[in-house]
Amino acid sequence: MPGKKKNDKKKKAKKKKVEGLLENASEVVKRLMKRYDTLCKESNSIIAADIRKTMKDCIENEQLIVRFILKPNPTLSPLVQGDIPRLDLLMTAIRNVYYKFIKDLYVWDIPLDYITMANLALLIERKCYPIRLIELSDCDLDSQCVGRLAKVMNNSQISYLSLDYNDIGDEGCRLLCKGLEGNKILLRLSLCYCDLGVESGRILGDIVSTTALRELYLNGNNLEAEGVMELIKMAADNAESEYYEKQQAMEDQLVQQEAMEGQEKVVTAMSGSSSMLGMDDIGKPSSAGKKKKKKGKSKKAKEPPAPPPVGPWIYKLHIADNGIDYYDIHSNVHTPPLTCMIVLRKLIAYSECLQEVDIDDNLVGDVSGLEVLHSLQERKDMKLPSVKLSMTHRLRPETFDAIRKLSGAASKKKKKKGKGKKKKKK
Repeated sequence: MPGKKKNDKKKKAKKKKVEGLLENASEVVKRLMKRYDTLCKESNSIIAADIRKTMKDCIENEQLIVRFILKPNPTLSPLVQGDIPRLDLLMTAIRNVYYKFIKDLYVWDIPLDYITMANLALLIERKCYPIRLIELSDCDLDSQCVGRLAKVMNNSQISYLSLDYNDIGDEGCRLLCKGLEGNKILLRLSLCYCDLGVESGRILGDIVSTTALRELYLNGNNLEAEGVMELIKMAADNAESEYYEKQQAMEDQLVQQEAMEGQEKVVTAMSGSSSMLGMDDIGKPSSAGKKKKKKGKSKKAKEPPAPPPVGPWIYKLHIADNGIDYYDIHSNVHTPPLTCMIVLRKLIAYSECLQEVDIDDNLVGDVSGLEVLHSLQERKDMKLPSVKLSMTHRLRPETFDAIRKLSGAASKKKKKKGKGKKKKKK
């Protein structure tokens, strides 16, 4: 008996090996950390303190590191920026040791040039690295850097891309959307405070209508009423037509059901009259003594999940602080907020998949506020799922209170500490 206990202890002491590899998780992460340290020393560069700490924790806990967060090293004073580590050295270490477990990459407040973005694009393009999330926040990216990244989007597994606080402008948005044409993987796109204008609204509207993209975070830009209207127009029209098509299909189904019930009544009446004449059992074999055999349930193999649908469906729309107001004097042809809110009303009222809308910090006016209120009332009357909606409080109190009762507040995107960047005013 004591011998068995010793064997049990030995079994427990054995480290779990990573599936597909001949070594355990801690050994894999150790090799990555050793190679990263060597590259930093050889190039006389700063080691990312947070990355190294995460690696040490994963080694102690026998876990793989799947999320990499690269940011300036912490300092004693919050007003002073710490030493800036290099992204290219981390990517080189990942390639050198063939670390194929990276899934999420966050880079915050670190300037990235075109060469670094090209190296990142090459890493993403190799599908042996299953990167599903890329967040490059406040990295001084320009339109050319974004264009290089966009070229590999259709050959990647990225489902969430965030380029917040980079002044890429309409040209950067155009190059990004050109790379996203026909994409069936990307579901969430965040371009907050990226200096986007009206033209970007048209470009993004086309991409939403032809790809699987369903969540848009565009706070702090200059889309204005015209750009927002172009962005959601196709989705709003599609939502309305889908709703009426479903209603028509339900009506047709009811008509068919009533017709079937009528036929069954006629058949029942005829069978009743024939049984009175003794004709119901003629020519029918006796079913007495016969038992139905139970069929064994065959186990079906789990099928892979279906790809996300492609089309003009919007699940989450965040367009706070985008200049949708009456005080816009930048456009030669001014589209009033009311025109935009009429299109938004259609989207809110008819879209079954819509979950969140954030139009806060836009001075749309009381009449536009009533349009939003009516859309929520129509949605409730049509028994569609409720929508979380955030809107400016600068409305009539009764309108604002009614909107709040019919909807919960949309979840705000979390900002990093110390992020006080504002959008550019044209």
